[in-house]
Amino acid sequence: MADADIWDRIRKARDFALEAEKKERERIAEADTAELQQAASVRLATRQSVREALDVVLDEDTSPPGAEREA
Repeated sequence: MADADIWDRIRKARDFALEAEKKERERIAEADTAELQQAASVRLATRQSVREALDVVLDEDTSPPGAEREA
């Protein structure tokens, strides 16, 4: 597998995690019970961690606007 293929796959995985974050944010907004909101929040935090780790590997920043990022 070529180096470019590996970086492309990492980028795709990061983009997938970013899209999943958006879906979890929607689920949080639409949750009608505290339990559903908490479950979506946990999933969101997990997906954010994955995306942030991939951002570090790629040396890129895909944090949503307004999101705090540690230096």
